[in-house]
Amino acid sequence: MKQNNRYYNNLEYNFIILESQIVNGGKGLFSEEYIKKGSFIGYYDGFWSYDKNTESSYKFYINDKIWIDIDKNNKPFSSIINDSYRTDFINNVEYLYTLSEIERLKITKKNCLYYNPSKMIKLYAKSDIFPGNELFFGYGDSYWKSW
Repeated sequence: MKQNNRYYNNLEYNFIILESQIVNGGKGLFSEEYIKKGSFIGYYDGFWSYDKNTESSYKFYINDKIWIDIDKNNKPFSSIINDSYRTDFINNVEYLYTLSEIERLKITKKNCLYYNPSKMIKLYAKSDIFPGNELFFGYGDSYWKSW
């Protein structure tokens, strides 16, 4: 599958977009180089939202009331990382919130649209990732409950 120009590499390493190893999983993100366990991979970025009427399937839930939504037209590579939920694959990427709980609560009390979270959700290698490995990280219970 050819790489789609609608996606941009917002991560620290070289990746390629191919068909996911997950059956009917759509696109997947594959590493083109070795990434050591614990290494910073990049950011999950988009805009914060709490509008339940949004139709995007690229939501990353912070909790049941707020999530990060990826723009439908220009998507970062981080949006291609699938969750290994209900598969035999294992999540090899983990995320870290860099906002304090107090800061996160302040955001939930105001209109969150277009709030740039690029310095808030950081992605790290949960295990060694080798060239050709597909990346997976857990979207969380809120994401799967929304389906």
